[in-house]
Amino acid sequence: MAKDTMSKDIMDILSPVLGEELAAAVIEHRRRTLRKPLTAYAARIQAREYLLTGDPAGAAEMQIFRGWQAIKCDWYLKEKAREAGSINSSTRRTTVDAARNFLSGEDHSGDAFGFPGIIRH
Repeated sequence: MAKDTMSKDIMDILSPVLGEELAAAVIEHRRRTLRKPLTAYAARIQAREYLLTGDPAGAAEMQIFRGWQAIKCDWYLKEKAREAGSINSSTRRTTVDAARNFLSGEDHSGDAFGFPGIIRH
């Protein structure tokens, strides 16, 4: 199959899922950045994975941004959960924080770790 025909086939597979611009960016990312051109077969598998994420554009952008050769739905979901966790973890009080406060006497709630009945001595 000719190179131009192959690129058109790949574009025909990815563009309905990602749109023209992002599909072209994914193809370019694989061809230039990774030097591992996408095949039509791999494009079909990748399109399926993009759709499984529920956010095909976000998944493709993550793939490009992270420099990944491909993306799987579970990779995308784990990364999103990790990103969300790092945002929430900065404001969440952990057991270690509670123990540190309890031992230093900074916890003025009157009980340890927020449990009534465990009184600080």
